[in-house]
Amino acid sequence: MTDVQRESIRVQITFAQDDDAPLTDVIRNQQDVLELLDFALFLTHGDVLRWVNGGGRGQIRLARLDHGTPVEMDIDLVMSGGLGLTHGDAHAGVTAAGTVLLTAARSHTGVPDPERSDRQRSSDAEKHVLEAMERVAYDARGTDLAWRIREAEQHNGTTPEGTTGKGLRFVRAAARLSQKDGIDFRME
Repeated sequence: MTDVQRESIRVQITFAQDDDAPLTDVIRNQQDVLELLDFALFLTHGDVLRWVNGGGRGQIRLARLDHGTPVEMDIDLVMSGGLGLTHGDAHAGVTAAGTVLLTAARSHTGVPDPERSDRQRSSDAEKHVLEAMERVAYDARGTDLAWRIREAEQHNGTTPEGTTGKGLRFVRAAARLSQKDGIDFRME
């Protein structure tokens, strides 16, 4: 994680992209990365701090995208809206989200079973993400971070209006990313 300016930090994410992958796949992966970092910002401040400070929230900006092999992305997290966040706060949220992603990625065992459908593999990956969230929440027990992870876990469905909960969006995005070869999540 690198300080970019007074109220922003930089996160670097790398993963192996399939050779000759269409740009649409890279864009979908980028959207998953942005969803992951949006969740990291939620873990940083939660909804209560947003409400207390008039609804401000952090922003996520793509600073650099290298569509090579591997794909590399630099993302700036900008703390805006007068949230009063410190880099330590942001570091805790980003570290937790990164730990969940990397723990879930390490849970995959070897070569995928050809007998299992893509849907079954996705379901397994989502279970790995949920298990990793449980571990991170347990390790952070007694803190605001643990409470925010639990809060996100409660937002695991779709509302009658069709809005997908933040927890479910994160789980799905992290599950897709965790299946990428060579996933790396760095804060320098």
